[in-house]
Amino acid sequence: MKKNQYISFRLVAYTDAAGKYSPEAFRSGNEDNFFVDDDLTDTTTSKVAQDEVLQLGELGMLMAVADGMGGMNAGEVASQIAIDTVKAAFNKASLSESVIATSQSRQKYLETVIKQADKNIKTEARKDNSREGMGSTIILAWLFNNELTISWCGDSRAYIFNEKSGIRLISQDHSYVQELVNKGLLTYDQTFDHPQNNIITRSLGDPTKDAKPESKTLNVGKGDIILLCSDGLSGVLRDRKTYDGNGQLLPEENIEDIIRTHTSSMKECREALWVAAERGGWYDNVTAILCQITDGPESSWATIPIATSTNKSSSRGKRVLLFSCIGFLVIAAIGAAFYLGRSSGSNSIKETIPTDSIFSEVSDSIHAKDSLSDKQEEIETEESYKESTEKPTVQEQIKKQVEQKNDTVASKPNGLTKIEKGDKTEKKDDNRLTPIKDKMKKEPVDNPLTPTNPKKDNINENPLNNQ
Repeated sequence: MKKNQYISFRLVAYTDAAGKYSPEAFRSGNEDNFFVDDDLTDTTTSKVAQDEVLQLGELGMLMAVADGMGGMNAGEVASQIAIDTVKAAFNKASLSESVIATSQSRQKYLETVIKQADKNIKTEARKDNSREGMGSTIILAWLFNNELTISWCGDSRAYIFNEKSGIRLISQDHSYVQELVNKGLLTYDQTFDHPQNNIITRSLGDPTKDAKPESKTLNVGKGDIILLCSDGLSGVLRDRKTYDGNGQLLPEENIEDIIRTHTSSMKECREALWVAAERGGWYDNVTAILCQITDGPESSWATIPIATSTNKSSSRGKRVLLFSCIGFLVIAAIGAAFYLGRSSGSNSIKETIPTDSIFSEVSDSIHAKDSLSDKQEEIETEESYKESTEKPTVQEQIKKQVEQKNDTVASKPNGLTKIEKGDKTEKKDDNRLTPIKDKMKKEPVDNPLTPTNPKKDNINENPLNNQ
């Protein structure tokens, strides 16, 4: 078994049905549960004395927080089932060499335990209809050597605090409002007053889908303080100093300042968080576990810059400044391009001046038009000459007119004009009747369509207009 680095720590864990202190609270009991095993090497799982300095064992130590939900006593049952599943999984016999070998193997084991807790809650819900729909969030933190592996499902949180870098949220809520924050539709401050800030997107016991935990591993060292808590604390106290839209500091207490003021005692720090949450109008159950690394390797968090405070005004100012700079650069680029174009390419610009191209086009068009006119006149002259040379004599014209007159008289039934369709040169069947011939097969008295005076009535060439 790999020998642990020398690490000492002290911790405190506490849960309280804080919401019951307020008549307006929607919960009267405590649906939170937690579990701490300060040494996974031994067989005891009792809670340790607060602020007692302990040395980390070969298998490390484990912390767990579960926040139940489901109404009545179902939420309490769900969170208890989750914690019982964790207890059963973290015993010396189960933590084999293959499980503890790497941070990846430990992470995988934590996720397996969470998925098993999800199955156990669903199994119990199927046995008792009154517990249908019960569920729980969960977050686990396994400190092994100087590596902290966390795995969570829901909106219970894990933080790291260091005096030099301040507080850092190392988990990310599985919640509806957090998704809005990720998309840039909400700010961190707006999540506190959002009407749907109680909706979580992942949990244990959800009958519609299997639990999908998320995990992370990071190094810790001397001076780091680890905080695990339910949303009864993080939903009331902001992480750090925040400012309103006018850049004014909000007067509310925050987690970072409280921890910074109470680094000498985790017991006092926990109590200060409780007092601040109550002053902040707590409405839910509150659970917190605080673990301070008192000795060990140097913390990498001590060299990380302090996280900037949430400031809506400054964020908005940065965005305005950014857009202003972009706009200035765009204008400058356009101006530079225009100036360079005029100074270095004046000859080419002159060559493409619209006036020159228009002149050229007009000139070409005029010439083309003149050429077409001349050609057309030549064609017309040629056709006129041809017609004049081919024109028949007077005698030929008279003979042609007589022949046409005889043909017309012969083709008129009862004096009506013969209607032909198609090519007039096509030979017609003499026995075939036209529409008018067909209508006039009967005697005039029997045919109302027959004109009374066919020689005078105006008969249109279209038979349909003759009706």
